[in-house]
Amino acid sequence: MKPKTMVLMGVAIACGLGASYMTSRLLAERGADDAPKVAVLVAKKTLSTGDTIKNVDELFITKAFAPSDVPPGAITDPEQIRNRILKKSLRSGDHVTPEDMFGETGSEGLPVRLPAGYRAYGVRVSLDTTAAGFATLPLSRVDLISTVRRGDDSATYAQVLLENVLVLAADTNTDRDVTGKAMPAQVVTLALTPQEALKVSLAQELGTMKLMLRKLGENTKIGHARVTASELKTGESGKDDAEVQVGSHKEGDPPLPVKNDKTKPKTDKTTKPEAPEATEVVNNGKSFTLTIIEGDKTRRTQYQVNEKNEVIEAEVSRSELTPPRVQPKRGEPTPPTTPDDDDN
Repeated sequence: MKPKTMVLMGVAIACGLGASYMTSRLLAERGADDAPKVAVLVAKKTLSTGDTIKNVDELFITKAFAPSDVPPGAITDPEQIRNRILKKSLRSGDHVTPEDMFGETGSEGLPVRLPAGYRAYGVRVSLDTTAAGFATLPLSRVDLISTVRRGDDSATYAQVLLENVLVLAADTNTDRDVTGKAMPAQVVTLALTPQEALKVSLAQELGTMKLMLRKLGENTKIGHARVTASELKTGESGKDDAEVQVGSHKEGDPPLPVKNDKTKPKTDKTTKPEAPEATEVVNNGKSFTLTIIEGDKTRRTQYQVNEKNEVIEAEVSRSELTPPRVQPKRGEPTPPTTPDDDDN
């Protein structure tokens, strides 16, 4: 065979081998691309320790990894990191793992569940003060009753101190039992504002505290409810009608009732004079005189009997006010009489 022919055959064989290699390589890469990928959450930007992951889409993106290349413990579900707090800082492109964040159970969950502006406040409780442990279920809502005992019944009282308070934890548990069972605890942690915490602290020093479990989703307010020991014994309510209307009374409304008003009624100048204190009738046969004593004054009127035995007022009658007759004291002379004293 000629040398030229042998060279051409060698070139052809080399080209065939190269084409076969490239084809197998292309097929291998295409097969790798068709294999399923795993989307792993990685940081979209630099994140600092203590950052709360509220909007996952703004802070993280997904990056595809082959199943064999997925980093150990990498989180793929966004809900696993939503509203959680970072324990360590992350650089852009870093994947996140459960160990990088505060857990959802145990005491580490309190910073996540504590509402803005509130503080975690612990109250020592028992079975009888927490509805047998049902009022200590985490994420429940309760009302706080404060009872203060004093020597006087009117000073001993119970009142609704706070309403609709969030329960954060029962002892060190921040998650309730999956079966809904009661969770008795020695200390219940509540979410309180600083002012509410001061009220609870003072109430604990003055008396006892009990928790009432509220129905889920119930946000109604009782208002200032209070009852004293004296009211409990007599059955009277804590507020009278006048106190209930105070604050809602507007101009033009009927006046509020007044209880136990000891003020004396005002004297009405238009009232008629009281009845005479005494009367005196002096009969002198055909005529007689009627004397009426009113207080310190006396009025006399003369009457006559006509031929028909009818009593008529005399034609010349006297109706005048004169000072009352003064009775002499024992041993004093009788005062002289006036013409008015004798009408005969």
